[in-house]
Amino acid sequence: MKLRTQFVVLVGGIIAMPFLVSAFMLLVQLSMSRGREPLPNYEQIRAWVALHLPAVVRSNDPSALMDSRPAGLDVILLDRDEQVTASTIPELPRGTSAAGAALWAYMSANAERFHFQVDSATVRGGEGLVILKLPRMRPEVARVRSLMVRVVMYTSILLLVFSSLMSYLIVRSLNGSIQSLEAATRRIAGGDLDFQLPVKGNDSISSLTRSFDSMRLALKEEYARRARFIMGVSHDLRTPLTLIRGYVEAIADGFASEPESQKKYLSIILDKTRNLESMVGELIEFVRMETGQWRMTHREVPARTLLMDLARRFSEDALILKREFGWSIDLPEGATVRMDAGLFTRALENLVGNAIRYTAPNGRITLEARAEDGNVLLSITDTGIGIPEEDLQRIYDPFYRGTNSRREQGFGLGLATVKSIIESHGWAITVSSHVGSGTAFTIRMPLSSRPRAAA
Repeated sequence: MKLRTQFVVLVGGIIAMPFLVSAFMLLVQLSMSRGREPLPNYEQIRAWVALHLPAVVRSNDPSALMDSRPAGLDVILLDRDEQVTASTIPELPRGTSAAGAALWAYMSANAERFHFQVDSATVRGGEGLVILKLPRMRPEVARVRSLMVRVVMYTSILLLVFSSLMSYLIVRSLNGSIQSLEAATRRIAGGDLDFQLPVKGNDSISSLTRSFDSMRLALKEEYARRARFIMGVSHDLRTPLTLIRGYVEAIADGFASEPESQKKYLSIILDKTRNLESMVGELIEFVRMETGQWRMTHREVPARTLLMDLARRFSEDALILKREFGWSIDLPEGATVRMDAGLFTRALENLVGNAIRYTAPNGRITLEARAEDGNVLLSITDTGIGIPEEDLQRIYDPFYRGTNSRREQGFGLGLATVKSIIESHGWAITVSSHVGSGTAFTIRMPLSSRPRAAA
């Protein structure tokens, strides 16, 4: 049972308890009040006695008793000689003597079922007695009333036990889960991530525990990624630094004493220094993407103008490197996209740079953009060596270098940076590639505004 359901049941029980107890008390009070007057139709009988009985007694007429009395009431008249002068009870006919045992035996035998009320009266001009025989409450009615009282009482007791049990179970569940989470928090704070939180049930606390364990796994993966990051940076920086140190030591030790040799060594050192500068810049850019500092620079940018300017620049770069570059930008004037223009430019530079790098001389790179369903579809296609199927799933991973790129300089952060830029804008990027025939990256960017049609 979910924790929310447990609380609802508990609160419902707590709310219902006062009503049930109040109903129980009302039933008890009603039972006590009826216990003082266990006579059906008592008010009607009482009214008849006050209104008609004196006349009946004076007339001493049994037929008057039979005709006017309420249902369930029997009357016996006794004169001063204790003789029955009138009676509606067949077992006690007129003339029966109260001095004998018949009258009192009858009353004793029926005392549980009937109520007998004896009053003084003037009978035949002298003092006598009037005995009223009234039915008591029927036993089945009394049993039903007693059963109702017991049901309410037992229900109240059961509800009290149920509420107490539910409270105990909820407190125990919360206490156990909170202690488990507290222990896990202390272990994580101490740097221990190699454990697993036990999760039982499907309530809110269990969901919280699963989320906490997912956070632990994410932290563990982040620490592992950070370690790989440091190792990758250390490895990739060490190689050019080692070469620079070697050439500097060679010059210092006199191995390049001739000016021409020194010039060659210094040229190599300069080239490695530039490589280091490029790698550090790539690293800084990646860290900037990870920290999200770009979010403060989003602006509405004219999409067609920006892409046309970039396409012309990429065309010049490709021409210098002896690659063909073509573009087709089919976007209306005035259409804008909300973006960080600098970061978007950097993403396209990485994509086009990779396309040029992995495309042989005289190969072709194409940039195409068109509007479709309120979006800009931007694709960069090349005729290069392509990406193997097994590498496609990991090309955006930091420091990952595919089979065809392991000899290239760099950290392997170019496509990871592209992915961060694209996703941080809320866009989508897809890739398709075939070994030997080229690669195509497609970016989908929502248009912020569209030009109005001419009136």
